Amino acid sequence: MSNSVPFITAMLAQPETLASAHSGLNQQLRDAKMPAWKPEETVAVVAMGASHYSGIAFTALMSAAGYRSVNLVASELAPIPAGYQPADHYLIISESGRSPEPINAALSFTTGRRIVISNFPEAPIRAVADVSLGLGGFDDSLVYTAGYTATLLAYGLLMETAGIPRAGAGLDEIPRTVREALIDYDDVTRAAGAKIAGASAVDVIGQGPSFAAAAETALMLREGLRIPAAAFETLQYLHGPMESADANSALIIFGDDRELTVPDSVLDTGTKVILVTSRTPNQIPSLAHPNLTVINIDPDLTGFARCIIEALVGQMIVARGIGHKPFEIEDFLYDHNDTKISLEDSRQG
Repeated sequence: MSNSVPFITAMLAQPETLASAHSGLNQQLRDAKMPAWKPEETVAVVAMGASHYSGIAFTALMSAAGYRSVNLVASELAPIPAGYQPADHYLIISESGRSPEPINAALSFTTGRRIVISNFPEAPIRAVADVSLGLGGFDDSLVYTAGYTATLLAYGLLMETAGIPRAGAGLDEIPRTVREALIDYDDVTRAAGAKIAGASAVDVIGQGPSFAAAAETALMLREGLRIPAAAFETLQYLHGPMESADANSALIIFGDDRELTVPDSVLDTGTKVILVTSRTPNQIPSLAHPNLTVINIDPDLTGFARCIIEALVGQMIVARGIGHKPFEIEDFLYDHNDTKISLEDSRQG
């Protein structure tokens, strides 16, 4: 188990990593005996950090399909009373398989209703798995790249297996789509990364499934570039948080709706804006403004396939931004001994 691969190396390897994960997950789902999800039941994602942000995409797309779901921060479940079940089914997510909070929370969940998604399901998370879906045990970067996108892939294939229509749309082609995106977005994300690297703070916004990319990109900016960054649902952003935008800050926007006109409010202040959208140029009012950079994604991408490409765009912006910093993405300043269960402790337990 390793998270020692450089960020850019892991990012560029995703076409191969996701192809392997796709094959492995399909086989595991064919062999797994999973309880059916009924529309009147609730499926909960239970996770921390980047894995929690991936759950935003899951719950948004479950709702769009008419299924009930909730995205729970695992640590917030610590004080719940014995016997309380916040959902009918559970997805326990931990890329490393060693995050203590989702493992501890899942110990009290209904046996037989717990599906684990992990890069390393043989890690301590095995103690709470009724069904294990492994992403492949690949080496990843400290700031997760393939671990995050492969989790999105797993959601889509799992939902498809559960009988949710079109949940897996575009996922068979996702290795090729990612490979093409790494080429197609190289120049524009290089320009975007330079703008972001010089910002004193970055807001990242999106709504629906795109809010997942906003939240994950903000996390990567904080972890990888050490820039104060925050994510907001698009319409929430208009209710006050955007008041701090100025010439020293930047704004990254994911989306196709109200997101197209949000730049109009801040571009003249000097705020650098990156708009990631599938809309055509004639639908973007401020297209010609010098402070606006537009990253166009394929309008045919939907569901988790789009979520993966949006996350990749965020990764590419971070990867290009680090060239303007005097440190490496992998140089974390702070270390904590309680965010992962050691393998030695798990064996002793």
